Amino acid sequence: MSNFSSDDDVIVLKEKLQQSQLVFRDLALKSRREATILKRLISRLIAASQAHDDPLLNERLSQIRRELDSQEDVSRLIPQLALVERMVNRHNQATERARDSLECQFQQSGETLKCLPGLPAQLKRDLRTLLTSPAAEQKGSTEKIVALLQLYERALKLLSLPSNGLSARDLLNIDRINQLCSELQHLITELDFDGEVGDRLLDIRSRLLLSPDAQTLLELTLESVQLILDGTRNERKASQAFLSQLNEDLSVLQRHNGRSIDSSQAIATQRSSLNEELAASVDSIHTHLQDAESLEELRPNLSQVAVNLASLVARNRELEEREQQLMEQLQHNEQKLEALYQQTMDYRRRLGDQERKLLLDPLTKVYNRAALDDRLEHEYRCWIRYQTPFCLAMIDIDHFKSVNDQYGHLVGDKVLKVVARTIHQCLRDTDFIARFGGEEFVVLLPDADEETRKALLNNVRETVSRLPFKFKDTRLTITVSIGGSLFKDNDSTVDVLERADNALYNAKHNGRNKLVWA
Repeated sequence: MSNFSSDDDVIVLKEKLQQSQLVFRDLALKSRREATILKRLISRLIAASQAHDDPLLNERLSQIRRELDSQEDVSRLIPQLALVERMVNRHNQATERARDSLECQFQQSGETLKCLPGLPAQLKRDLRTLLTSPAAEQKGSTEKIVALLQLYERALKLLSLPSNGLSARDLLNIDRINQLCSELQHLITELDFDGEVGDRLLDIRSRLLLSPDAQTLLELTLESVQLILDGTRNERKASQAFLSQLNEDLSVLQRHNGRSIDSSQAIATQRSSLNEELAASVDSIHTHLQDAESLEELRPNLSQVAVNLASLVARNRELEEREQQLMEQLQHNEQKLEALYQQTMDYRRRLGDQERKLLLDPLTKVYNRAALDDRLEHEYRCWIRYQTPFCLAMIDIDHFKSVNDQYGHLVGDKVLKVVARTIHQCLRDTDFIARFGGEEFVVLLPDADEETRKALLNNVRETVSRLPFKFKDTRLTITVSIGGSLFKDNDSTVDVLERADNALYNAKHNGRNKLVWA
């Protein structure tokens, strides 16, 4: 007899077969889903890595990306992937050699600057700290080179001065003056006073841009301190005057309310007494009506009751007048309270405006670093909780230092204001922009898919490039470079900021006016 002759065995085998088919289908779906995710990841990695200056490698990567997007079976791409892997390894070796060469050149340039005669001791100490400190070895090449260039700029400013009669101490003093000018400019930029104080501080900032001598710097510093004290004193006086007036008005209202309560209680007592006397008069009339045998006998009693009622009516009118006065006083108190409430709300709004100004960059009127830290932490927690797409982008104005050097800092300030306003206008209501420092801005794009964030940032880049800047009939073309990065896996905010900064460096290194992802 066959092993499959039993109906029960056939049913069991069918169930196992169906279960196996379901497991196979789930595995197939999972495999296709994972393959799709891996293809998308590889495609994005290819797009992000196309910032190298190797056209052949870029072409190979672009070809693989196109085929990944168009083919279901990727096994035919294995030979191309092996070839690209070798090209990437060669490129990485070349990049490593270039990095070593750059590091060597950095050290040589530092030593060359150190050997220049006539440099002040403070500049030499700063240079030695940059070249020898362990912290410098951990920083990226860009940060070290920027720091070295700043030292070179300080040295050039000193060496370009007339050499007649200038000692090393004089050069040191000039270098310190330049540093103090820069720090005082930064301090004034961070302050936010309205009215005459604010206008005079901005005027001092403009005068600091003209490289004043020591005596002028001292005078400007003292004037700035005096203006800051005056601004702080004015704000304190305004606050004290408001609080004193508020306290006085509340005291008056308290006294009025106390008298109103006393009057109300007295009126209530007299009204109660009046009602009792009126009730007694009514009872008296009833009694006289019952006891009287004739109208003549009743008339004297009614006359006395009429006198009593007339007195009650007069007293009642007096109470009504007092009640009317009390109502008017209460209405006056209510109006006074409403006025105080409005004053308090206005003052609260002014305090809110001042608080918001503390989170705004005084020059560009977009948010500052403190506001960025708060918003970034908030959006980061939302991303951890909901895992919705969250993008951070760094935007830098191209050749901004050349604009400052060629046209002056006032033109540079105008460029910063217009570019900041333009970026803000290109973003959604839920997005966020802050000035990160200098000519750099950071943009946060929460809950933005790939198409949306690319469209937004490219629109920012293209809109800025079309801005009609002019200076003395000369048209200026201003562009921005953008580096963007997404939060993923176990990222921290520092990780994403570093990736976006690297992407921004690649965008600038590869021609500027570009959007690069990392």
